[in-house]
Amino acid sequence: MSAYLPHAARLRTLLVFSDLAAMVLAIWLAYDLRFGPRMRAEKWNQLWESPGLLIWALIAGFTLTAAAELYEPEVLHRRREVIVRVLVMAGAWSMTIVLATYLKPNWAYGRGVLLLTTGSWAALLVVTRWIMTLWLRRRARFPALVIGDPADVKEFCRSLGSRPSAPWVPVDGSGIDSDDIPAETRRRGASIVVLAGGDEHTLEMGHDLAGIHFSGVPVVAASEIWAWLEERLPLEALTPALFLHQPGFGAVHWTLFNRLTRIADIVLAILMLVLTAPIFFLAAFLVMVTDGFPVFYLQRRVGQFGRHFTLLKLRTMGRNAEAAGPEFAIERDPRTIPIGRLLRRFRFDELPQLVNVLKGEMSLVGPRPERPEFVARLTEEIPYYAFRTAVPPGITGWAQVNVTYARDLEDHRRKLEYDLYFIRERSVRLYLLTLLRTVSAALVGVRK
Repeated sequence: MSAYLPHAARLRTLLVFSDLAAMVLAIWLAYDLRFGPRMRAEKWNQLWESPGLLIWALIAGFTLTAAAELYEPEVLHRRREVIVRVLVMAGAWSMTIVLATYLKPNWAYGRGVLLLTTGSWAALLVVTRWIMTLWLRRRARFPALVIGDPADVKEFCRSLGSRPSAPWVPVDGSGIDSDDIPAETRRRGASIVVLAGGDEHTLEMGHDLAGIHFSGVPVVAASEIWAWLEERLPLEALTPALFLHQPGFGAVHWTLFNRLTRIADIVLAILMLVLTAPIFFLAAFLVMVTDGFPVFYLQRRVGQFGRHFTLLKLRTMGRNAEAAGPEFAIERDPRTIPIGRLLRRFRFDELPQLVNVLKGEMSLVGPRPERPEFVARLTEEIPYYAFRTAVPPGITGWAQVNVTYARDLEDHRRKLEYDLYFIRERSVRLYLLTLLRTVSAALVGVRK
């Protein structure tokens, strides 16, 4: 799909290079403002004698910028959110530089220079993203001919037209006879033909349009458009035929990838257990002091292929939280103990699940495991829900970093759409991106 997307890779690449230029300019401004002409040359020489510090600054900067989702087109259009994310990212970046200079004393980068660099770089990042937003809104959009059921076409055109990040302008083609679609595609200059709706007639039209597809104008289902724009697979656009023929679902049986992610899970879980041990013991102590024992919460969950396992968590709710029976957890759940709100906000209550990862019951990244009672109910009410268990469940997941707590059936449907996208698109990039976004969600919240 990405081969047919105008500006698909261009935007992120442009942002990366603009951020690199912004960092270079910020460092130059910091040295120019902080030091006089006599000292400036000497300080520049000291900096160039520490190439490791520059490499560390670049790696940390781009990693944190990606974690803050500042390369995502959807985030660019929310100015206040961009400013908050830039400030959080810049603060975290400055702390990584301080940590690096502490661990490597020969890496010298003064506090005054660091403050000026951080402030300048943050300001330049906000400005470049404001400029990029203006370009996205004013750039030429390519016509997308939308055909299918009239009601579905109208709804799709409305939704696509309201998306400023979409590279297409929708053209309603519901009234066009199927025999006239090739000529109408050429007349309108359409760069893509979209099949809206999943009924049999619409799918048959797709088979009849093979000539257009192989002539260079792609013919795609509406679900593919949303998969690119929102990184989810909308359930209303997935018929059984479309679901079974989704490209990428075969990756669940990709043995090499599964082994690589298992190795990554083990290595990262051990590293995280070591690094977060002080936080874990402090959190456990606070639970014990504020609400007594037990500190841990053990619960049966459904794992890969429907196998049950015992999930470990730090207890964040009262001991009688489920006296009335199992209930879905919600944001700002009244059953949560005071310290539990803080633990859940920063995901510290999930740290014991690193043990589940080492035991092979979970992965670091995957659909969140649910309780057997909930799985039975949701499988009956939501199509394709059982397919979540085709991959190992995760401590964090693509749905968790895109959707807040599910409060009702509709929220669970939306989370499933992101889970299905993750399963279909499983890759090292998405695995790492989910981990980075988890950090972003913990610091600034899940983007709505």
